[in-house]
Amino acid sequence: MQIGKLFRKVRNDLGVQMLALYSLFIVPIVIGALFFDQVAGDQLRQEIMAADLALSQAIAQETNTIIENALTAVSDLAKNDGVIQIDQAEMLDVFENFQTGRPDVNLIYRLDRDGTMMFHYPTGPNNTVGMDFSFRDYFSRAMNTEEPFVSLGRISPTTEQPVATAVMPIWKNGEFLGVVATNMKLQSLSTTLASIAKEYSDSINFQVMIIDAGGKVIANPSPENLLVDYGEIQKELPRIVLGGVSGNRVAVDQNGVENLYSYVPVPDAGWGVIVSRPTSVAFATPNSFHRGVLLIIGVFSGIGVFFWAVLYLRVLTPIERLAAYSHNIGKPTEHENSSQNRLGTYSERPDQIGNLVRSFQRMEKSILARLKELATLLETSQAVVSSLDSQIVLNRILEQVEKLMGFEKSAIVALDSQRGVFVAKASRGLTSRYAEGLVIYPDESTSVTMRSIHTQEPIIIQDTETDPSFEAYRPRARAEGYRSFAAIPLKLVHSSPAALVLYSPTANTFTENSLDLLVNFANQAAMAIENAELFARSDTRLQEQTQRLDALIQSMEAGLILEDLTGNVLFANRTACDLAKIPRDLILGKPALDLYKKILASSIHPEEDLNRIESLLTRTADQEISISLDFSSHQRYYRLKGFTVRDSSGMLIGRGQILQDITREYELDKMKSSLISTVSHELRTPLAAIKGYATTLLADDVNWEKNAQEEFIEIISSEADRLSELVNNLLDMSRIEAGSLQLSKGYCDLREIIQRGASRSYPNPGNRLMVNVPDDLPIIEADAQRLEVVVRNLVENATKYADNDLPITVSAAIENNDVVIRVEDLGPGIPKNSRNRVFESFYRMENGLTRRTPGVGLGLAISRGLVIAHQGEIWFEPRKRGTCVAFSIPLNSNSKEFDFDNSLEIIK
Repeated sequence: MQIGKLFRKVRNDLGVQMLALYSLFIVPIVIGALFFDQVAGDQLRQEIMAADLALSQAIAQETNTIIENALTAVSDLAKNDGVIQIDQAEMLDVFENFQTGRPDVNLIYRLDRDGTMMFHYPTGPNNTVGMDFSFRDYFSRAMNTEEPFVSLGRISPTTEQPVATAVMPIWKNGEFLGVVATNMKLQSLSTTLASIAKEYSDSINFQVMIIDAGGKVIANPSPENLLVDYGEIQKELPRIVLGGVSGNRVAVDQNGVENLYSYVPVPDAGWGVIVSRPTSVAFATPNSFHRGVLLIIGVFSGIGVFFWAVLYLRVLTPIERLAAYSHNIGKPTEHENSSQNRLGTYSERPDQIGNLVRSFQRMEKSILARLKELATLLETSQAVVSSLDSQIVLNRILEQVEKLMGFEKSAIVALDSQRGVFVAKASRGLTSRYAEGLVIYPDESTSVTMRSIHTQEPIIIQDTETDPSFEAYRPRARAEGYRSFAAIPLKLVHSSPAALVLYSPTANTFTENSLDLLVNFANQAAMAIENAELFARSDTRLQEQTQRLDALIQSMEAGLILEDLTGNVLFANRTACDLAKIPRDLILGKPALDLYKKILASSIHPEEDLNRIESLLTRTADQEISISLDFSSHQRYYRLKGFTVRDSSGMLIGRGQILQDITREYELDKMKSSLISTVSHELRTPLAAIKGYATTLLADDVNWEKNAQEEFIEIISSEADRLSELVNNLLDMSRIEAGSLQLSKGYCDLREIIQRGASRSYPNPGNRLMVNVPDDLPIIEADAQRLEVVVRNLVENATKYADNDLPITVSAAIENNDVVIRVEDLGPGIPKNSRNRVFESFYRMENGLTRRTPGVGLGLAISRGLVIAHQGEIWFEPRKRGTCVAFSIPLNSNSKEFDFDNSLEIIK
């Protein structure tokens, strides 16, 4: 019964009906506004905190790089002998050069093992040499580590400036020798932070600082804050950031002000970066947005109450009286039940009620239009910020302009910094000819777009045919087919000046409402362009660093392979790909073992090497193995060293291997062994003969005849000469390789040099030697003794390797202002693949003839060094049979400049 009465009350009471209808209208809007306020406010706060955290991370990364450089520099200082030996004169030179390249360092000093200051640079004005600094905490720490580290901040007694010290302990053979340290000026870090703080000069109480491992402020734009204990400002924050945690935090400071703190640790130094500003400033935008939403809700609610009161007092009461009066005079005409039809009937009335209904209809349309515009603007904002690619952002802005306002022709005109003119960076609906020809000079005063950019105000040309300011561009407008034109400037800070340009085929298209909507949209578009530009700058810098690092790794001579925890290849540099003979894109993502199978295709022992590599890949401990690969032209030896990759917390995140070519080291070891074996044999033979014959001559029980004694003495002398020759060869080779060979030049007869060299060769060629030297051969300026050694070595080689009955020819001729001497034999010859190597020290071909012939492999190497020292050349000349070694000596040696270092490199 009560429900029925209530239903009839609602049905019969127009005021209740209007209140119910208004509630159904306003409640969804209020709920939607509150929900939108909550979501948008949270998103804005998250973006603000992310921006502050990104700033903190950038500062921390830059600070970490500075610390890494400081630790690397002080480590290099600790390797200097003068620093280790505390040689003050050498330390003065080293420290002075060091500080010249490091303006952020104000003091370099050396403490001995007792902590006593032995030397510092600069030396004044406060000289602390001889003072005991063992009480410093960094000195105690240095006695327990061999790695460089950074001390806590403090005031330096020498420079009286706030500093942090990069310390490198000096150890030798397990003995602590003291430290070498550099004081980094904390003011330089503060200066960097001050420049950052200027970017936020509009933010009240914006603070950016760096704290050390003890929680003290070591970098801040305000000098009075240096070395202040930050724990007194925020007790918990230093503990969190120095514990290696980064993030955001809202807390109240010692003055009772609520602040937004963003903090990031600096890992290499154990420091932390803290950026703070009051939440009232940081969250000003979301707070203003929230207050605006609440204001709108309050306004809507107030309007509803006021409207219902006015309706009740000014409309409902008269209507009730009229209804009572009409009831008395007669029943009213029946109306249709449809509310829309009743409203339609009321709207047709010419009185105030009809006007009121029509006003409501217009209000409804206006509100719906505004909500539609608001929804479209929101959708537009989401669309243009959904990408950080600048060109995509520009194209999406134009797409949303068409969707929002219905303009089919539009463009974004921006400055081309390379050309110095404004061009269409993006266009929609315009002909390619018009868009490509849209070039505006910055000083073009008649351009509507340039006037809009300069004044930062939108400019509209409602009719291009009648507007006198557009007369110069009227033919272009007719050709493109537009009558109205609008230029809205984009308010940009970090990007080039730009404007949004709209074209309409009809005149008088732009209204005041549409212009306001376009201005609001332009602000949204400017924000998107700014975000894309800032991202592009940071992304470009990141790409440059990545490319630099990739180029460095790709240029490594050693092969580098990185794999994930599942054993799949994450990275392989060019050397590794070349060894596997497959492109890198076919390696990435594949099992690392498959890559090594490709490499081991050239292995001498593939199965054995593969088993050892499998063992290396499955172990987490670092280890190394050696493998040998046989290529078509040579054999190479490699050392494969495995290592683990861990993150900053020490957790295993992957593995890697370095494949290093150790062929040179292997051959050197082999050469050393061969040298020791050969030299010991070559020395033992003459020594044994000398010892034997000398012992025989000294025997008391035998009286030797004079002829026998002379024969024994000649053998001893011959073997002693042979031993002396071997020692001289070794000494000559060492002088050549050390670059200390000195020539004693003089004018000499080449014919005599050849005769002496041939006659002193061992073994002697005897009668089979033929010398072919022209009589008109001029006198040359050379070191006769050294050239004799060259001729003797070449004749000895020919005698050793040619059969006893085969002739040996030595000839000389003048060719191109050089004297060319050739030594030819009809022996077995030298293979092509060994002709370059026979000039190397201690190299001997592996064949039966070489093994039967004594020698240590120095003859040709010494000959080449001596010829190059004379500024000449030595080479092999092709022959159908046998070997021909030729060398040249300039007739005028002073006409050529001798580069001994380059010659030494050629010998090696």
